[in-house]
Amino acid sequence: MDYFVNKYDLFIFDLDDTLVKTEKFHYNAWLYTLKEVLSDDFYIDYNYFISKFHSNKIDNIKSYLTNELLIENYEDVIKKKNTYYLEFINCEKNNILLIEGAVELLETIINSNKKFVIVSNSLKSNIDYFSEIFPILKKSSKNYYRELFTNKKPDPECYLKVVSDFKNYRMVGFEDSITGIHAMAQIKNIDTVFINNSNYYYYSYIIENYKLSKTLDNYETLKIL
Repeated sequence: MDYFVNKYDLFIFDLDDTLVKTEKFHYNAWLYTLKEVLSDDFYIDYNYFISKFHSNKIDNIKSYLTNELLIENYEDVIKKKNTYYLEFINCEKNNILLIEGAVELLETIINSNKKFVIVSNSLKSNIDYFSEIFPILKKSSKNYYRELFTNKKPDPECYLKVVSDFKNYRMVGFEDSITGIHAMAQIKNIDTVFINNSNYYYYSYIIENYKLSKTLDNYETLKIL
C-alpha cells in the first residue's frame, strides 16, 4: 500500500459505495418511493435498478422516471426519495460500513502527508452526515458535492474542477459505478481506479470500454502493492 500511495500526491474518492457502503439504501429508498407513487405492486430487483439508475447517459434517472414509468412530477419524486434515503440511513446508522480497507488507505495517505478529496453527486448534507459517523472523512482537503456543479456525473465537470484546484498534482481517483467512471476517465490528468466486483451490472462493459489504471474489489488489495 505504501508503494501505491507514494506514486501520487492527491487521492480522489467518490462517496457512495466507493468509501461508504450505501447503494442498498439508495435502492430501498427508490423502491419505497416508487411503490408509494405508482403502486404497492411495483418492484424492480437490484440488478435492474442498477441498470436504470447507473448510466453513462446524461439525465438517465429523469429519462427512466418520465419516459418509462410515465411520472410527470419527477423532481418531486426525486426529493421524496432523498427524504426516505436520509430516514433509512439514520435508522441504520450503527450498521453503515466503510468499504473494506478504506480506513487503512486513508490513514496511509494522511500519514504520508498526501491529500485526499471527496467528489460526489450527493448533497453536501450527505457528505457531512457520513463525516460525523466516520471522522476520518473530515480529514479530506476538500469536498465536492452536487450543489457546486451545473452538471452531475457522468458529466466530467466535477473532475475538471479538481484538476483546476490542484494543479501539478499526481492524481489517482476511485469510482465504483459506470456513472463515475465515465466522468473520471475523460480526464487525462487522473489515473482511474475501478473499485467493484464482477457481480456489478456494468462490470464487463467498464473493463472493456474504459482506460483504467487498476481494478479492485476493495482497498484490501492495495496491501500487497
